[in-house]
Amino acid sequence: MLNEKKRAELVAALLEAKRELDRLTLDEDMTEPPARPATENDIARFEKKCGFPLEPSYRAFLLMHDGWTDFDGDAAILGTRGSRENWFEETLEMVWEVFEDFGDENPAEDAIAVVLGEDTNNYLFMWPPALGGQATFKEYENGKLTREYRDFDEYLTEFLESLRHSIDVEREGADTDDEDSQ
Repeated sequence: MLNEKKRAELVAALLEAKRELDRLTLDEDMTEPPARPATENDIARFEKKCGFPLEPSYRAFLLMHDGWTDFDGDAAILGTRGSRENWFEETLEMVWEVFEDFGDENPAEDAIAVVLGEDTNNYLFMWPPALGGQATFKEYENGKLTREYRDFDEYLTEFLESLRHSIDVEREGADTDDEDSQ
């Protein structure tokens, strides 16, 4: 788990990378910064609703930023009030249908949505801690498990690497991995 300073640097790097990618792909910066911090009371209410304690790095992120509306296109990092958004319940219903039709497992019973969007096929859920362990983050695409993360910091770090790769591709005009394989 990152310390507070390293996490703040990671979030700043994410914001800058998102803005740079916007400038490269849209010729303007469309990225909004993450939300204001959650309070300890916000976290306590959220944990009560979840029924389990939040994973420490996700909790620390929420104390820095209570969500991030346009984190990945229309996908948001849901803060402590994420489930109160108008689109949330309808989107979650559609996601459950995808899991029922195509998914490996349906987190509807046990997990909480952490990253979710109205028009995205990628989502991140936090599963309750295993007996004596920590919560687990699982990322899905179209209902299929694509990756597991030991903590939220690892997820954010991987996302930053993905953004940087996209920036390189935009600058170079071609995917260097594709060129190497030819």
